[in-house]
Amino acid sequence: MSLKAAAVSGAKWTTASSIISILVQFAQIAVLARLLEPEDFGLMAMIMIVIGFAQIYADAGISSALIYRQEATRETLSSLYFLNLFAGIAIFLIALLTMPLISIAFSEPRLKSLVPIAAIVFLIIPFGQQFRVLLQRDLSFKILGTIEAGAAIAGAAAAIGTAILDFGVLSLIIGQIVSMLVATLALVIVGWHRWKPSWHFRILDLEGYFSFGLYQMGEKSVNFFNSRTDQLLLGVLLGPHSLGLYNLAWSLVIQPITRINPILVRVAFPLFAKVQDDRNRLKRGYFFLVWILTAINGPLLIGFSAVATLFIPIFLGDRWTETISIVQILAFVSFFRSISNPIGSLFLATGRADLGFKWNLLLLCLQPIAVFAGAHFGGLMGVAISVLVMQIVYIPLLYLLLIRTLLGACLKEYIASFLPIFVISMVMGLVVLAISETAPATPIFMLAAQITLGAIFYVVLCFLLQRKRIEEVRQLLLS
Repeated sequence: MSLKAAAVSGAKWTTASSIISILVQFAQIAVLARLLEPEDFGLMAMIMIVIGFAQIYADAGISSALIYRQEATRETLSSLYFLNLFAGIAIFLIALLTMPLISIAFSEPRLKSLVPIAAIVFLIIPFGQQFRVLLQRDLSFKILGTIEAGAAIAGAAAAIGTAILDFGVLSLIIGQIVSMLVATLALVIVGWHRWKPSWHFRILDLEGYFSFGLYQMGEKSVNFFNSRTDQLLLGVLLGPHSLGLYNLAWSLVIQPITRINPILVRVAFPLFAKVQDDRNRLKRGYFFLVWILTAINGPLLIGFSAVATLFIPIFLGDRWTETISIVQILAFVSFFRSISNPIGSLFLATGRADLGFKWNLLLLCLQPIAVFAGAHFGGLMGVAISVLVMQIVYIPLLYLLLIRTLLGACLKEYIASFLPIFVISMVMGLVVLAISETAPATPIFMLAAQITLGAIFYVVLCFLLQRKRIEEVRQLLLS
């Protein structure tokens, strides 16, 4: 199969699984928002800050090196597999030992009993982590998509079921554990037949992987703090209730980055790695990737911001209406972040994990200051606005410091990859807002009218103004 055909096939299967996962996630949020309190979501957000950070170290940062290096011996794979297991056990024990400090940092004693339960995922994930990476390397996205969709459904069912039984915040933790357990079991069943590890572990087998992995861990560590600075400071400064409101709003708008972006970014990484020495192909592929992601995320996120006034009360209930303004701002944060997000696949494909680390280190110097100022002067709204301002500032910095370094001078192509679609999406958003000012109608009917007419307007404008790009996508899908 050609690289183009593999990319199309991978994108199709990842799209299907991501659509299922998004629908499941929205259904889960809609149900749990009626069963749980904002404080429960805030506690879970605190837990996920701890678990998410620790997870960075669960594979010593070297899983992505398997894709970049393309080939690895059976002995090396075995050594890497057992390294994953050792790292998972170590992270689990560290989470238990640091539990009192975590509780003190958030001024939340309930974390002492919740974090150890959530940390069980570190005893589960390592068994399937390498198999996930190898399936991605070999472009086996049909298998990955099926596993991830099934895991999402199982996790949502477990979370909703235990929430109905009044488990409170534990239902969110149980949902996470069940989802990870189902995915890991499936990965082990599939991977054991292809790459069964032998009883072999040798440090020398890891030579050449550690340097790549160290930069990966460094980059992911600072990137994690950059992406979670707002939630971390909100949890410390304002407590679980405010954090719960903010986290639910963020959970709604972050879906494109966590579900839609991987449709192409995940496929792009191994493909970029295969043409890493051809700068022109990398450049064309990267900007085409950015355009496609912008064309998908633009109408979804900007449109979501426009319909949030009706969407939140209908799907989450009236007690969540105070999150409407937060959702409207964070939708734009997610949009601009989705533009920057694909740069990670370029770092890894070209073996420049060091650039990713340095970039995120720079952001780590800027982001906390902005978020702290926003929280101090404006509470929830202040944090949302400060995060949006910083995300806009990062767009030109990304080109000047990274894209130009990796791909050469290409400012015109960079701007063309996202600005036209952004303008079209903004016009569509204004049209959607104007629809709400028309004759009175029931909220559900008005929401349906906004979504339908907004989608039609967006598609028409794209066909009129972006026909060349659309033709490229059509040819790619038909190839």
